[in-house]
Amino acid sequence: MDTSPEPIFDDLARLAALVCDTPAAVIDFVTEQRVWFKAKIGLEVDDISREQSFSAYAILQSDALTVPDALSDERFAKGFMVTEMGVRFYAGTPLILGNGHAVGTVGTMDRIPHLLTEEEIDSLKILARRIVHELELRRTRQGQSPQKLYLAPSLQPPARILLVEHNDILRNLLQRTLEGSGFSILPASDGAEALRLCDQHDGAIDLTVSDIVMPRVNGLRMMEEIRAARPAMRFLFIPGFADEFRELGELIKNGGNVLGKPFLPSELVAKVKTILNQENLATGT
Repeated sequence: MDTSPEPIFDDLARLAALVCDTPAAVIDFVTEQRVWFKAKIGLEVDDISREQSFSAYAILQSDALTVPDALSDERFAKGFMVTEMGVRFYAGTPLILGNGHAVGTVGTMDRIPHLLTEEEIDSLKILARRIVHELELRRTRQGQSPQKLYLAPSLQPPARILLVEHNDILRNLLQRTLEGSGFSILPASDGAEALRLCDQHDGAIDLTVSDIVMPRVNGLRMMEEIRAARPAMRFLFIPGFADEFRELGELIKNGGNVLGKPFLPSELVAKVKTILNQENLATGT
């Protein structure tokens, strides 16, 4: 409670807003008296009383709580979030630790009535599990002694990644994540722009990280055209629903790389490093 903001939780809250198509999202922790927002998107307050919150109800459930129109729900119609902040829609799922204790929620909100698809609700649950995983990792690390690592400075230039994502917010988020891990990024909003960047860029591109469903040129067609000019190019696809693309299934069977949304920023970085390390081993570098 009351710790400083952290990029990993801010990023996960932003992902919750993106996957549920809402302007606001929070990751909160709940005590007997109040709800404190560890991360928040589209919300100004830092905490509220427990009795005035949606989280007080969401934390008691084992499944997601959805409130399509809070004004029509007597539990929330007169609450602070509805009367003072104008919240009309809420969906949240509890953060349940391995010991069975719920410590908070991840939730999304809107100022208009809203409905979520089953896929969006499932994505919210996946994000909750990712947040719990991060919390459990931190608890494990607290019991370990810190160790210093002495590393020789790297003389090689950073790996260059072509990042192709149509959603501006998500693309900027992924770019910051990868640049923060030392990679050089060429950002593109769709497959057509990515192809132009490949034509204009004479230097090596070590990896393409791309969504599949995009306007003009989709990810699979883009891959075919890029490989025609750059046969050694490696790809990591980050689709929303990988099982909807039969071509992608064939790619996976043949050793292709896929990381389905939603995912933790740390999972993306780890996947990228694994792919690049495999390439380095194959070439002896």
